[in-house]
Amino acid sequence: MLVLGAFEFLGQYLQDQALMSLLQESRRAYEGQMRLQNQLVQKEKLATLGNLVAGAAREIDHPLTAVMTHSEHLWAQERLSNEQNALLRKIVVQAQRTRDLVANLLSFAQQTPGEKALVDLSTLLARARQMLESRYPGGKIHIAISIATGFPQVRANPNQLFQAFIEIIENAMDALQEVGGGLLEITAEKHGNEAVLQFSDTGPGIREPQRVFDPFYTTKGVGGTGLGLSAAYGIVQEHHGKIVGHNREQGGATFEVRLPILLSQKAVAALPPPVAGVASGV
Repeated sequence: MLVLGAFEFLGQYLQDQALMSLLQESRRAYEGQMRLQNQLVQKEKLATLGNLVAGAAREIDHPLTAVMTHSEHLWAQERLSNEQNALLRKIVVQAQRTRDLVANLLSFAQQTPGEKALVDLSTLLARARQMLESRYPGGKIHIAISIATGFPQVRANPNQLFQAFIEIIENAMDALQEVGGGLLEITAEKHGNEAVLQFSDTGPGIREPQRVFDPFYTTKGVGGTGLGLSAAYGIVQEHHGKIVGHNREQGGATFEVRLPILLSQKAVAALPPPVAGVASGV
């Protein structure tokens, strides 16, 4: 009886372990399927919006050019009063701001992928830090870059990736500015066949992580277009990479960019084509 009981217990235990393993595997498969579905939905959003805004932006640009031309012509006249000059100046400023937004929309919707070559990502990160640090004087925001030994080059368009890094870093610096300063830590490491970059800040975190890459989603109020991170998402996708954003347990947010390491020409040719309408940055 003892022997039979032991065998019965062992059999039940093994069945339970197999069932637990099966449940964990099913959960991982479900989570992977949900991530893939979210990525596909995001791609469709960007592709559809890219085609839509391209036509709309061009239509807006024509009358806007006329407004700016006539406003500048009036501004050059000496018969205007001080009040008229002030009002005209406001018209020109707002028209220029609208024109910048139109340029951003056209850039966001551009469908031509740039030429790719071997790129040193550490150089792009250093350039981005140097350019952005001057925009946030006061020394309250610090950027630390850590590049792992032997970090590889990737096949990419340097201008597009540089723009994507600018958008991610600037977004983090804006968040840090909201809380009076802090640290943005950028790390670059090789994980398997991928170059992994993490942008981790000590800011207030992401308010709605599931919407952070949605076009026109912004928490910056007046002046924010909500296209920066969407464009970065499109650029990374065009390079057959992945980008995700999430809040950290200790506070702040992390954006992780994964790019494939240099592949053979045969492997590159086998990659799926990029999504139309989201090839370049803003």
